[in-house]
Amino acid sequence: MWSSLPIGKHKGKTLPQILLTDPDYFFWAMEQDDFFRGHLATEAKDIHRKARRIKIPKPDPDNWRVEYFLSPDGKFAHFDIVESNRPPHVGSSRTSRAATLDFAYVRQTKDYDKLGYKLFIKSFKYFYFDSETARLSQSKCEAFFDEPSNFL
Repeated sequence: MWSSLPIGKHKGKTLPQILLTDPDYFFWAMEQDDFFRGHLATEAKDIHRKARRIKIPKPDPDNWRVEYFLSPDGKFAHFDIVESNRPPHVGSSRTSRAATLDFAYVRQTKDYDKLGYKLFIKSFKYFYFDSETARLSQSKCEAFFDEPSNFL
């Protein structure tokens, strides 16, 4: 059972909902050491740890990589899931690869990037919920973070 935020812009939402709808806000709040207190602090640390190490949704995830794409001006563009032996991307976009999906990636490339996170969530929905337009309800968000097999 996840706790709801008692105040603020996301009042009534749970941390899984916030992370999957407004990750920039979640990571900003985590950087404010005293933002989440008590049981919310424990839940926030758990979500933060999980969000940094999400398994690739393939039957053999060790043979796949998350490939992050930045636009030529250094802003987050999207991510793709590619076979680990696929040659590196050639083009004007900078890329990097990782063995797991890291929700903090966008914030690490730029302190504040709402559009970048909007594009990140679009890619996330496509690969993890089979549709860029999937509706991430409270129950879907919570179920994703309740499933241990989604994380390393």
